[in-house]
Amino acid sequence: MAPPLVTLLSAEPEIQYVALRNINLIVQKRPTILAHEIKVFFCKYNDPIYVKMEKLEIMIKLASDRNIDQVQICSSLLSQDALLLQASMIWIIGEYAERIDNADELLESFLETFPEEPALVQLQLLTATVKLFLKKPTEGPQQMIQAVLNNATMETDNPDLRDRAYIYWRLLSTDPEVSETYLRYSAAKDVVLAEKPVISDDSNQLDPSLLDELLANIATLSSVYHKIPDAFVSRAKSATPRPDDDDYADGGETGYSESPSHAVDGAAAPSSAAAVSPAQSRQQPPATTAISAPVPPVPDLLGDLIGLDNAIVPYLGYLDVLILGKCFDCLCRPPLPVLLPSSTGQGLQISAQLIRHDGQIFYSMLFENNTQFVLDGFMIQFNKNTFGLAAAGPLQVIVPPLQPEASARTLLPMVLFQNVAPGPPSTLLQVAVKNNQQPVWYFNDKISLHVFFGEDGRMERANFLEVSYSLLQTWKSLPDSNEAGKDLSNSIIHSVDATIEHLTASNVFFVAKRRNADKELLYLSAKIPRGIPFLIELMAVLGVPGVKCAVKTQSPEMAPLLFEAMETLLK
Repeated sequence: MAPPLVTLLSAEPEIQYVALRNINLIVQKRPTILAHEIKVFFCKYNDPIYVKMEKLEIMIKLASDRNIDQVQICSSLLSQDALLLQASMIWIIGEYAERIDNADELLESFLETFPEEPALVQLQLLTATVKLFLKKPTEGPQQMIQAVLNNATMETDNPDLRDRAYIYWRLLSTDPEVSETYLRYSAAKDVVLAEKPVISDDSNQLDPSLLDELLANIATLSSVYHKIPDAFVSRAKSATPRPDDDDYADGGETGYSESPSHAVDGAAAPSSAAAVSPAQSRQQPPATTAISAPVPPVPDLLGDLIGLDNAIVPYLGYLDVLILGKCFDCLCRPPLPVLLPSSTGQGLQISAQLIRHDGQIFYSMLFENNTQFVLDGFMIQFNKNTFGLAAAGPLQVIVPPLQPEASARTLLPMVLFQNVAPGPPSTLLQVAVKNNQQPVWYFNDKISLHVFFGEDGRMERANFLEVSYSLLQTWKSLPDSNEAGKDLSNSIIHSVDATIEHLTASNVFFVAKRRNADKELLYLSAKIPRGIPFLIELMAVLGVPGVKCAVKTQSPEMAPLLFEAMETLLK
């Protein structure tokens, strides 16, 4: 099993996360499977935080006497700059000084700059040096402890450091009449080297019976959530079927069709717990009361997953979903494209994309701080562009300031026609971002026209035929110079109904459809700001790559941008 599991860890971060969650279960049951592959779980500088946390959990489970040399990190001490990391490493050296051969050399390298070190590092150096002296009371540690105590009591104005140094000094000065070294410092040993609880973390260890059940559901959502299926699907109910008079939908047949078609019921498939076959429904006894039972509320599966009952999570899908510190966004939608890689941004990586939600355009941005220092004071500016896109307010990072090895998302509301660029329409969006610690970073983004498609193009059922006829008449009335066409060679239509549903979600609305021999023709409409309409015709053979797209509009110069948007939507 080891080679295929290891291979998955070279894929995209989202796939890595799913693989790591499954591996976490496997190694709890069979740790020897990957005992010799611990190096593949080393954290990379550009790993997302959710991948790093899973890797660390697995390394803890795989660590043993046979592979400890590959992961105990004292040899990397001098190359580490992070304050908390230095302090933690110094604590490890002092706590296990008797097991680290060169513990005195490691600590001595810090003592040379003791007065310049931050208070947190100084406190840890003081305690670690005392521990080293008590465990190895030789000449070298004795000289080190004398130097540290002198610095900490006479050369500092930090009261915490000075008071702790005096306490240690007095402890080491007790029992002067006892000549044996190990007795002379017995009081200090009782305090400084007091027995501590064994360091262990079983918070991520699963009960054996639960582990067996999760392993039986390996490679499913159950093995990602680390929850049995009943914990997050048991409350799902079947959707209420539509009444017969609702069978006529916007996607149904119109007077322009040349071949028969049938309306498709849009009801969701029922869950196994609530499914009832037609035969079973006919066997149900008739209702005995005139008052129907209340319709059960639509379940919130996301709330069920994390024990929030039916709590509403707003904007699920387009907006960021951060659940209990876990990155759930990777399971909801594709990652944002990287526009400023960390190699260019001196450790700062920015991913971004224009999105539309509830009629508002946002700039969705992900900041990843791969530097060793805090980044704050972010500001953003957009250059002149075809649609005059500009920020509606100041750039606000969700977790300011941005700590090292941390990431944060922000949704920046955008406004239109603030700074319009002259000339022909272009998809270029030039962005500048700066912060208090780095120079200004410039990068280019690409405007996709479909984020400007407005909701006001939707047609009501009552005037469906009337509006359809009007739109087709408009198509005929526009001159040929206002018509353009393009072959979308990378696009494909597998299902007419699925394509209509997908395009409607992006505010490209269905008007009519017809069939010509083996080709399906769809007539659609869309509208961008300032009331510019598009009348679109798509022609394709189902399941065959290549879609012919024709458009008529009062602004033919916008046609190339529309073709790019349609190609994006039909991939």
